[in-house]
Amino acid sequence: MFNSIISFPIRSIIHFLVMVPWLSFGILIGLFDRESGVSIIFSWIRFFSSMYSIEVSVRNDNDSSECLSGCVFSLLNQNSLLDGPVGICAIPRPCKGIVNLEYAIIPFFGWSMWIFCWVIIRQWPSQARKTLAKVESYLQNGGNLWMSIEGRRSKNGSLSQFKKGPVVMAIRAQTGIVPVIIYGTKEVLGYGNYRIKPGKVVVRLLKKIHTNGMKYEDRVILLNQLVALAENEVPKN
Repeated sequence: MFNSIISFPIRSIIHFLVMVPWLSFGILIGLFDRESGVSIIFSWIRFFSSMYSIEVSVRNDNDSSECLSGCVFSLLNQNSLLDGPVGICAIPRPCKGIVNLEYAIIPFFGWSMWIFCWVIIRQWPSQARKTLAKVESYLQNGGNLWMSIEGRRSKNGSLSQFKKGPVVMAIRAQTGIVPVIIYGTKEVLGYGNYRIKPGKVVVRLLKKIHTNGMKYEDRVILLNQLVALAENEVPKN
């Protein structure tokens, strides 16, 4: 609707004017009631998607009997700045993500990440270890974690090198890892683009992989399993 009657520059101005008070309110509420703050921030993401005519749907490959709580939801293909927001909104709550400090200091939306994400300061190894210990406890108590397995966004849609972080976290917590593939964000807002296009985005939750009984030494085997899965499921360019 917005796309057909309002030009992109005007929508961008409206978006910014709405974002500032909306996210500021969510951050303020989140300081006192985290889940309410998260709901406000997530509602802004849905408004953002509607305003730019981005249709987001979720496809769950798991059986209805499969429990998807206390899981690591690991994004296998990172193509756009939109992947994080639409992905974390698609997984069961309660949920939190992990983000680097560089993203968390971006005005307003980055600041809101302090409410629904753990912020990792890579230059402080001791802080990172303490944070990961909190994440492990969170998973064991039924919370879900959103985390990309690639070290950076892809410039052309091809897969980047996978990191062991999500795998190690799932093994340490002895919880399931749910691979996630997102289709369509590259076409809506690809690497290096600033103009948001209307389109359809699909967040696909692949079948959960159980880590019960796995040890730290098994991390490479599990990582290779995810690499093979991504190479088979991620669209080729």
